[in-house]
Amino acid sequence: MDAPLLERLPGLPYTRAVPLTIFAVSDLHLGMKFAGLPDVQAELAEARFACLERIVALANERRVDLLLVAGDLFHQVSVAKRDVLRAAQLLRGFEGRLAAVLPGNHDHLSPGQDSLWPPFRDACGDRVLVLDESRAYPLAHYDLDVCLYPGPCRLKHSAENAIGWVKNAGREAGARHHVGVAHGSLAGVSPDLDGSYYPMREDELTASGLDLWVVGHTHLRYPERPGRASRVFLPGTPEPDGYDCAHAGGAWQLRLDEGTVDAEPVETGAYRFVHETLDAPTAETLAALVSRHGGAGAAREVLKVRLSGRRAPDEHAALADAERTIHARVLHLDWDDTGVRERIDRGAIDAAYPVGSFPHRLLSSLLDDPEALEIAHQALEEARS
Repeated sequence: MDAPLLERLPGLPYTRAVPLTIFAVSDLHLGMKFAGLPDVQAELAEARFACLERIVALANERRVDLLLVAGDLFHQVSVAKRDVLRAAQLLRGFEGRLAAVLPGNHDHLSPGQDSLWPPFRDACGDRVLVLDESRAYPLAHYDLDVCLYPGPCRLKHSAENAIGWVKNAGREAGARHHVGVAHGSLAGVSPDLDGSYYPMREDELTASGLDLWVVGHTHLRYPERPGRASRVFLPGTPEPDGYDCAHAGGAWQLRLDEGTVDAEPVETGAYRFVHETLDAPTAETLAALVSRHGGAGAAREVLKVRLSGRRAPDEHAALADAERTIHARVLHLDWDDTGVRERIDRGAIDAAYPVGSFPHRLLSSLLDDPEALEIAHQALEEARS
C-alpha cells in the first residue's frame, strides 16, 4: 500500500507532512429578509441558500479537506427552523473530511435560550462540527492533521474579541497545522467606529503563532493581493447583500504546507448590488449608463441610480428613455432623478423672468460663469418661493 493512502487511513499515524486544503467562507446570513426590497426579497433570500449549495459543490469539485465557515452562517439567532434544517442538509453534502462552523455575532451562542445551534447540530450528521467552545479542536478523529483555535461569539456586540485565550493556550501538541477561526472587526480593514464588534488587530492575530487565521464579519475579502507572508484571511460575504458590497461575492481556497500558505480567491456569488451616480446627465452619458447595464448579468442586478445637476431642455426624453430601458433589463431598479433640473441658458432665463428685469439682467450677465450663475439662480428661486 503506498504512503499517501496510509496517511489517509483512519487510525494510522501520518508518515510525512500532508498539505491541508481549506475552503474558507463567512457571512452568508441565511434567513436575511431583504425587507427594503419587497419586490425581489424572496428571490434574494433564496439566493443565499443557492450560494451555500454552490459553495459545497465548489469545495467538492476542488477536493478540499476542510470547509470552514467563519461566522454568521445565519442572519439571526431566531432564524426559522426550516432554514436551520435546510442549511444543515446542504452542508451534509460536503464530501471532504469535515465542515466546521463558527457562531458569529449575528448567530451567536445563546445558552439557555438557544433554538438555533442544538437543532442544527442534531441535523448535521457526524462530519459537520460546530465550534462552540473556546478551546483547541484537534481534528485527528476526522483524519485531518490540523488543530483549530476558534473564538465563538456569545453576544451580538462586544468591545473585547473572543481570541484572547489562544495566546495563553499555545499550540496544541501532535498536530502539524494550526488554524485560528474568529469573527469580528479587523483594525484598518473593517468599519467599527465604536469598537463594538469583537475588534482585532492583524499583529495580534499573527503574534499568536498559528499558521493562519480565517476571520469573518467583514463583507469584503482581504487581503486584496495575498503574498507568502499573508497569515490573516477575510473571505467576505459569498453572496452580496447590499450596495456596500460592490463585488461578486467570494471565498478563499487556502493550501497550508509546512507553514507556507497559498491563497486563491474564488468567486461564489450570483447577484450584484450596484450603485451608480451621474451628475449633469447628457444623452451621451445616459447612453453609456444604459450600455453598462445590459447583457446576461443585468437580470441579476439590484441597481440604484442617483442623478443630479442640470440637463439641457431637449434631454428630458433621453432621461426617461434610459430609465425605461434599464428598468426592463435589471432585477430591481431604484432610480431617483429628482436632483436633476433644467440647465440655465438664455432660453430658460427668458422663460422665467421678464426681459429687462433685475433677475433677467443679473442672470444674463453671468452666463459665462456657470458656478456664479447657479448660485444666483438658486438665490432668486428661494426669494421667489
